[in-house]
Amino acid sequence: MSGNRLLKKFLRSVNGFTYLAVMFSIVLIGLSLTGAVQQWKTIMKREREAELLFRGNQIRKAIAAYQQTPGISNYPKKLEDLVKVPNISATKRFLRKVYKDPITHEDWALVKIGDRIKGVYSKSQDEPLKQGNFPEEYKFFEGKTKYSEWVFEFTPQQVQPPQPSTSPPVQQIR
Repeated sequence: MSGNRLLKKFLRSVNGFTYLAVMFSIVLIGLSLTGAVQQWKTIMKREREAELLFRGNQIRKAIAAYQQTPGISNYPKKLEDLVKVPNISATKRFLRKVYKDPITHEDWALVKIGDRIKGVYSKSQDEPLKQGNFPEEYKFFEGKTKYSEWVFEFTPQQVQPPQPSTSPPVQQIR
């Protein structure tokens, strides 16, 4: 009988230990999931940033192509004009579709000159993860603290007249 009591006492103490081990495991799993969720959020934010750079640049390039098209020579009145150009053949498209802002999932804020669109930017006031090491075409994004400061704008380059050479004239040898 005393052996039976010892076995029951041992089993009760093991059950308590098992319960404690299960509770400890649940806490560890919860902490691990919290870290994984944070990492997932960071990955998704990086993806949305990359998509913001892609979409914004596509719209900027489309505005440039639209503005430089013979017979148009102006900025579009609305972004839809980049997809279906008024008064031009239906096959002429500058943009496949009007992209939404990937950060806010809403329409872009517009940079306008009069009633014409010359660029877009995100309405988001969130801080970007990417702060530096931008490609050359995005160098002016470095140090910006909000997505709304990443402006994708087309500005035609001023054509400068050729500058006279400052080097001395070359003498020909005969």
